[in-house]
Order: sequence, then C-alpha cells, then structure tokens
Amino acid sequence: MRFTFIIFILCIPLIIFSQNNKKSALNHDVYDSWKNIKHVRVSDNGAWVSYEINPQKGDGQLFIYHINSGATDSVSRGYQAEFTPGSEQLVFRIKPQYDTIRQCKLKKVKKDKMPQDSLGIWHLATDTIIKYPGIKSFKLPEENSGWIAFLLKKQQGDDEDTTGMVDSTKVEKKPKSAEKTAELHIFNPVHGDEFVYNDVADYSISRNGESLAFIRQSNDSVDSTRVYRFHTQAPGEELLFSEKGVAKKPSFNNDGDMLAFIFSSDTGKVKIYELSLWKDDEVSSTIPKDHEFLPGSWSVSEHGNISFSEDGKRMYFGIAPLPEPEPEDTLTADEKVSLDIWNWQDALLQPHQLKRVKSEKNRNYLSVYHLKNNKAIMLEDTLLQNVNVHLKAVGKYALARTRIPYLKLTSWEAAAYHDAYIVDQQTGEKKKILNKVQSHSIFSPDENYILWYETGDSTWKIYDIEKEESRCLSCGLDVPFYDEEFDLAYLPNPYGIAGWSTDDEYVLIYDNFDIWKFDPEGREEPQKLTKGREDKIRFRYIKTDPEAQFVDLDERMLLSAFDEKTKAAGYYYLYPSTWNTEQLLFQDYSFPMLTKANDTGIFVFSKESFSKYPDLWVSGADFRDPVQFTSANPQQKKYKWGTAELVKWTSLDGLDLEGLLYKPEDFDAHKKYPMIVYFYETYSDQLHSHYEPKPSRSVINFSYYVSNDYLIFIPDIKYTVGYPGQSAYDAVMSGTLKLAENPWVDKEKMGLQGQSWGGYQVAYLVTQTDLFAAAEAGAPVSNMTSAYGGIRWGSGMSRMFQYEQSQSRIGGTLWEKPLHYLDNSPLFMAPDINTPLLIMHNDADGAVPWYQGIELFVALRRLSKPAWMLTYNGAPHNLKRRADMEDLTLRMQQFFDHFLKDKPAPRWMVEGIPAIEKGKEFGFELMEE
Repeated sequence: MRFTFIIFILCIPLIIFSQNNKKSALNHDVYDSWKNIKHVRVSDNGAWVSYEINPQKGDGQLFIYHINSGATDSVSRGYQAEFTPGSEQLVFRIKPQYDTIRQCKLKKVKKDKMPQDSLGIWHLATDTIIKYPGIKSFKLPEENSGWIAFLLKKQQGDDEDTTGMVDSTKVEKKPKSAEKTAELHIFNPVHGDEFVYNDVADYSISRNGESLAFIRQSNDSVDSTRVYRFHTQAPGEELLFSEKGVAKKPSFNNDGDMLAFIFSSDTGKVKIYELSLWKDDEVSSTIPKDHEFLPGSWSVSEHGNISFSEDGKRMYFGIAPLPEPEPEDTLTADEKVSLDIWNWQDALLQPHQLKRVKSEKNRNYLSVYHLKNNKAIMLEDTLLQNVNVHLKAVGKYALARTRIPYLKLTSWEAAAYHDAYIVDQQTGEKKKILNKVQSHSIFSPDENYILWYETGDSTWKIYDIEKEESRCLSCGLDVPFYDEEFDLAYLPNPYGIAGWSTDDEYVLIYDNFDIWKFDPEGREEPQKLTKGREDKIRFRYIKTDPEAQFVDLDERMLLSAFDEKTKAAGYYYLYPSTWNTEQLLFQDYSFPMLTKANDTGIFVFSKESFSKYPDLWVSGADFRDPVQFTSANPQQKKYKWGTAELVKWTSLDGLDLEGLLYKPEDFDAHKKYPMIVYFYETYSDQLHSHYEPKPSRSVINFSYYVSNDYLIFIPDIKYTVGYPGQSAYDAVMSGTLKLAENPWVDKEKMGLQGQSWGGYQVAYLVTQTDLFAAAEAGAPVSNMTSAYGGIRWGSGMSRMFQYEQSQSRIGGTLWEKPLHYLDNSPLFMAPDINTPLLIMHNDADGAVPWYQGIELFVALRRLSKPAWMLTYNGAPHNLKRRADMEDLTLRMQQFFDHFLKDKPAPRWMVEGIPAIEKGKEFGFELMEE
C-alpha cells in the first residue's frame, strides 16, 4: 500500500505538467487576440525604431524601441508615427477607443460628431509626450529644422481637454471662418515655442524646414484670403498676400525662398484660378487668367500639383479647360432622361468611361514655367496625357507616353501598348520615338536616354536623345530577359531594371537570376555582375537610400537573394570592381521587410516561416548577430501549429512540378488525415510565408485547418494556352494522387477549395473527377460563353481580354475558338458533377459576374446535385466586412468538417434558411443524425 501511495503522489505533478503543456487546436475565438506589426520606422540616427502592434479587432499600441539599451515603451492606440528629421521626436496620431467608436455607431452618431484622432509628440530625450485633440493632419520637413506643423479640427478650449494638451504661448481670437478651415499650430518641441493661427485652409513646409506657408480663409460676406510665410529661423509670420477670393495649394521650392499658390477672385461656385509666385519678397500673378501661353478658354487647374525642380529653375503646374457652370435644374425627376449611349467607335466602353468620370473632370495638363526667362510651356496635351519629368535633372527634356491610340484594344488585348515621345521643355516640341511598345519605357535620370524592352524580339533597346539614334543593348546575348515562367496568351514582359549608375554611364538590368551592366553607348560589352543562374539564386538590388537618384558602382551594393531550389532567402553584398558577392544572411525563411536608418548602417528587418510570425530584428551593416526585439504573438505557443514542406512530382502531361504540403504539428504517420487541396496559379515560392489565424475573405486559412488536423496541399499549375481546365486537372490530379499514395492521407476524405480563378478551376475539376469528397468554389466562372462578352463592373472594362490573352488563356475569340470556350466551361458538364459543392458568390462582385455562380447553382439544383450558394449582400469579390468574413469562415469549416470529418451537418446545410428568417436565424447549430 505504501509503495502504491508513493507512485500515486509522484504521478500527480506529471499529470498536471502534461495537461498544462498540452497545446490546443486553433478555434474561431482566437482571431481577435492575434496581432500584426505594421508601419515600421527607423530614426535617421539609427537609435530608435517605432512600430504598431494591432489586434485584428480592438485597440492597438504604438511601440518605440531604443536600439542601444533594448528598452521598449508604448502608447495606447498610437499609429502612423514618423520621426522628425533630427531624430529628436516621434510624431503620431492617436485613435479614439475602439469601444467608444462602436458605441457611437450603435447610437448612429453622425460622422462629423464622432470622436476624433489626437496628435501625439513624443520627445525622446526627456521621454515626455504632448497630446492635442482633434488632429486633421501634420507635416514634417525632410531636413531638420526643429519645427513641426499640424492642423487641429477645433479651436483650443472649445471642449474640455482630455489629452493633456499644453498651453500655447500665442493664440489669436477666432473670427467667423469657413467650415473647411482649422487651427494651425507651428511648434518647436525642443524649445517649447508655439504659434497658433485660426481659419487656416491649407499649409505646406519647405524641404529644409526653414519656411512654412499657410493660407487663412474667411467668409464674413465674401471670401477673403491671406497667404503667410512663417520663418522658423527667426520665428514669426510674414503676410505675403491678401485679397478677396480663394487661395489654395501653397508649395515651396527646396530652399524655401520661393512660394507658389493658386488664387481666384471669383465669387461664384465656379472659380477660375491663376498661378501666383512669391519670389524676391514680391508676389506676382505668374500665370494670370489671360496669359498668352494658355490655349483659348483654358486656365490654371485647381486639381494640378505644383512643384519646383531641385535647382529652383523650373516650376511645374497643371492647366485645363475652363470649368463649365452646372446648368440650372428645371426638370422634375420623372421628366429627366438617364441614358448611356454605346458607340462602336468609342475608345472605351461606356461602363469604363463612367468609372473614369471623376478623374476626367479633374484632368489637367502638366506645364512648366522657366523662372529665368519667365516662359511657360505646355508639356502635356489631349494626346500626350502622361509626361514624366525628373525634378533633380537639368530639365531639358521630358518623356511622354500615350495609350490613347490603343485604348480600344484594351477590351480584348491584355498587353498595354503605348507610344513614346521626347518633349523639349524649352520649346514644347514633341518628337515621337517609339511606336506601340508593350513594356514600360524608362527615362534615364540625366535625361540622356530612353530605355525600353522590345517584346517582339525579346531585347532591351535604348534611344540616344542627343544622337537621335537607337541601339540594341542585349542583342547577341543568349540569355532570356523576359519572364521565363510566363504562360499567358501574349508576349512576356521583362524582369525590369535595378537602376542607372552616375551620369547615366551604365544601366543595370535583371534577368531571372542576375544583374547585368550595360553601356548605353555600346562601347563596352555587357557584363554579368552576379552568378545567380549557376546556383539558381535570384539576386535583386535593394535601394537603401530613398533619395538616391543613381546606383553608385563604386560602393558595395546590398542585394536580396532567393534560392529557387530550396526557397531559402536572405541578403548579400556585391562589391565593386571584382563583383564578388558576400553572403550576409541566408536562411530557410522569407524576409518580407527591410528598412535602413538614413544616417547609419542600422538595418531593421522581419523574417518569417510558416510557423514563425514575421517579428522585427535589428542588426548592423554586416547582419551579424541580429537581435529580435518584438514578439507580437507569444500566445501562438499555446496552440498546435504545423510544418510546411516542398513536394515535387511529375504532372500527367510530363511536366516537373512543385507544391507545398502543410502537416499538423503533432503529425503521426500511422494516422489518416483528411486533406484539402487549394491552388491559385503557383504557390511554391511561398514555402516560408506565415499565415496568422484570421477570418477568411474567401479562402481557407492554412494555419487554422492544419491546427485542426487537416493536411493542406497546394500544387503549382503550369498552363497550356487554350486548355486552362485541362492544365489544372493535369497538375492538381497528378499531385493529389501522388500524395494519396502515402498511407497517412485519407483518400476518401479529400476536398478542394479555391477562389476566383481558383474557384473556376474547382468547378471545372469536379466535372472531371469524383475523387474529392467535397469542394468549395468562390466566385467561379461557370460559363465562359456568357462571361466572355460581359463587363468587369469593378473597372468597367470588357472581359474579352481576360479570356483571350490573360488569366483564362483561351488564346482566341469566342467565334474563333467556340469549342475551347465550351470545353473549359463547367456549366456544360454539370450532369457529371457528383461532388457536394459549396459556392460563394456575392451580389456586388466587380470581378466575376454574380450570375456565373447563379448559372452553376441553378443547374445543379435542377439536376438534384448537392449544392449550396452563399451570397453576401453588397459584398465585393473578396469579403471586406469582418462580420461577413467571420460568417464565411465558420460555414466553410462546418462544410468541410461534415464531409471530410463526418461531423454532423449544420442546419443551414440541411434545412436552409428561409428568406423570412434572414438576419434573425443563421443555422449554425449542428443537426444530429
């Protein structure tokens, strides 16, 4: 008895330990506790990192991490933080409490009465925070001046201050103002100096932070405007301009000694603007309403942006035809005609035009004003509506592109063609240099060359502007610079470029794996700088200085690296002259984010795997001994997760394919597991991607299902033009059957799931096989013949291009290849479907017409095939409302659990939910058989 008693006592702690350390499967209640990291910023001096950690629902936190000490602090509900250029302060917004906003929504509080954001200014040296309620916006200079500016939505003192706002040292009385004005604060957090101005409609700050402009607007009887300049070096305001009328869009040059704005003296609703310039302590109307350079009935546009070249010699602005007054409304509603007229000669279909009405109304045409000779030149016109200028360049030329001649083709061709022109900024002369180019043409930073990729012969070419001649850069190289994996029904585009070296001396161009150096003059032979193709490692240049105009070939370059074979990734250095690479960090992870401190060699990056959330790490320039300083989701260790592995096989049509297999964390090879097959094009490169548990917008959450003892298989699909359905069948079936050879795969309990293009393929596959016990198809195209001539209502575009050349890959028109459209349409094979099918198709889907899901569902219903369709009212292609996502997530899980795990079916599957019970009954309760 004594021995037995001792054994019993000893077993108690063992049992407790085992129970306390047993991991739980993920469930739908965990979503709100899962958090994500976003908006990562590093101070210029490399001392601080700010970042947000936000739950999926609820109040988030703004964190600040001190790199040297490792100390961390936070502010509740802080977001959108930015460091000041001197790294002395962190400026951020503060959201109202989530529960407060929710209560206001329940009470149907009007938008303008809802609680507003506050502004926070965190002084890092003293660890003190100043808060201001009712923030509209804040602006920081790009260079350190010690000053910041922000707009508040209400006059200080109007309501009780609940945020600890400091007293201002100078406050003016608030006159009667326009509703759209606010209170401007110009603040120096270090010295505590603060200036406050009421009735401010707009403001801007110069790059160097020495000048700040603001416009005060009042409307006692008529609009009155005053434009001020604030000096930060000798604090105080200077009135530059005061007139009856409206001023907008103040914009400084880099040095802050020139200021442009637009002004209108018109008192009516329709206002005609002129461009005004403050220079040499005087304000002049640079482009008045009757300026000789303006075409007839044109004026300066209020919708155009104003900017200065870096050298201060040019000012850019927009012009447009005079706005037309709205006609007086003299008809009743039933007397009005609402009509769209479709004309076969229209460049764009009417729905496409309607989507662009606002942008067309606001369209303006870029122009330049040369400050030295007071000459204005119109750069854009009704044909050339896309002109690019380099603000850092000398400004002799501009590159113009136009798609107008090819707009009609966008209805049936996936390629986006354009013509390219050189525009002389001094004269406005336009010269056409490229005709019907598919890939993007590129202007060199010093305006010496135009670079483009010629898809017709798969070569990179260059146009020398001064010599007025073209030359081929990559001719003679036995290297493909086009997308080698491209399988759509039109010519592939290139991989792109890394950039230009100093003075346009070289251009760096990518192939699939490597970086090539080309001499645009053609004097030197092309040189491959990396050796990626040999090892199947893809190298790409990382621009660590966002202001850099050129790639400095005399300095080492930071490269990202990705191993196509193993899917490992990381960073390398590429050294000049020798062009040798040094591996810095290369692991079986994905590295989704990297940022660098502007003034030091401090890097902050994230790395992830299927089982590891992408937390943040900090390192020096050598990437040795990086330190992880966040742990956004420590609760993950309480739950069963899983593993991800790369699988390879040969498809039914003889192609070597890859895919991903996710297994439960406690995988037991002696058990049998149900398996869900998901797919969308190719996925294998995402081996190390992490998927946090969250409600689904349209697809299964891999982490959730694996945690709940499902296998997830994601096969890559390679397509043959004209046979998208058969291509999917060959890839999916071959991979699934290969995996099903393993004894731990329950061959009787396999399912399919896909959304959009994946949803179409699910619908097609169940017409070809009864292998799967259940399938879910989200937004599937079921009838390519009826979908072909329809409209993508999200964009207003015709669907023809998608079926002929893009994702559907038919390779011809409906009348050229009618059998291909029929053979690839699941609807016409509906009698062959025996797999229980769940469809989700929403009635506001702007990508795949809702009737495509309806056509398939009503066919299956008539054939007495088991089918269900979920239609979320007012929802788009992929769900956006969290309540809808939570609902879909649960229903999809119940559907698969019933057919793949033999769990009871929910009432909504057995009995349905009558329309009269809509919104009151949801039918989630399980029905015992």
